[in-house]
Amino acid sequence: MATLSGSTRKVFILAFILCSLMVIRPCVTALAQQVPQYTTEEYSAYQAITGESDPAKKIDLIEKFYKDYPKSTLQPYIVSDFQGMLKGLQDGKKWTQIVKVGRQFLTLVPDDAYTIALVAAGYQETKNYSEFVIFGEEAYKKTPSGNVAYSLAKAYQSLGNNAKFVEWADKTVQKLPDNYEMLLLLAQYYGDAQNFAQADRYCRECLKVIQAATKPEQTSEKDWATYTKGVQMACYYILGFSAYSRSDFITAINNLESSLKLNPRNDRAYYYIAQAYWQTQRTELALRDFARAYVLGGAVANPAKQNLDNLFKQLHRGSLVGLEKYITDAKAELNK
Repeated sequence: MATLSGSTRKVFILAFILCSLMVIRPCVTALAQQVPQYTTEEYSAYQAITGESDPAKKIDLIEKFYKDYPKSTLQPYIVSDFQGMLKGLQDGKKWTQIVKVGRQFLTLVPDDAYTIALVAAGYQETKNYSEFVIFGEEAYKKTPSGNVAYSLAKAYQSLGNNAKFVEWADKTVQKLPDNYEMLLLLAQYYGDAQNFAQADRYCRECLKVIQAATKPEQTSEKDWATYTKGVQMACYYILGFSAYSRSDFITAINNLESSLKLNPRNDRAYYYIAQAYWQTQRTELALRDFARAYVLGGAVANPAKQNLDNLFKQLHRGSLVGLEKYITDAKAELNK
């Protein structure tokens, strides 16, 4: 289940990958018991690596080892030792070091999933999203996790790459169908793009999921109620605007009214429901809601006032006498 979009939730790519990876670390006794397949100098170089605690010095020794002994049977043990060092850096939250030595190591062992995951985590933690998505996508190839997809979708959203955001948001909800946050983001994206078929689909899925969702433990009852109300309000508004755009005014009114029950200060909802009332000859309600949209003073205040004036004049032989009552009533209603 997703968490609140406005909360402090951070999805660490490391957690997603390491949960599903089994990193096999060869034990020292096994190494000692096997028949030596390496020279004394080779083993001494290996011991120098495992005995080095400084990450920068360790990776330099590893690079030299791989250059000097490109087919060494000790390489798997070096990989294991390096992964152990990375784990220590991760425990200490030394993300910049992880990125630096991890990238160096990947030039030698490019398919090491453990290191790819930690480098991705490092870039995510340091908010370097342009690099994170590169390593995050590699991590996803190795372990196709819904949580990894979520992190990638959020990163691409931060980067303003809509095409990639949609790609990874869709992968997120395929693997995490109860992720109401991503369902809402997709509904909003398609609504803004006026792809109303897709917007409606994600709105309905989001409403179904959020209405059945359980409050996350770390979230207060008050915050959860505010959040779920906001999600539902947004979905009903998108559904209403979608129906209005198709000239399905009855459906538009029903959904916009549902949205306004959840947020009675949504100026755009008042504006479009007033338009729908006008189209269905419910002019008194249209005047009331144009006035409300105007009084709220948002982005639609000016067109709402123009429509309010025009409709009132149509109904009163070109006169605006008496119009002020609608504005006064709207102020009183909205300022309760």
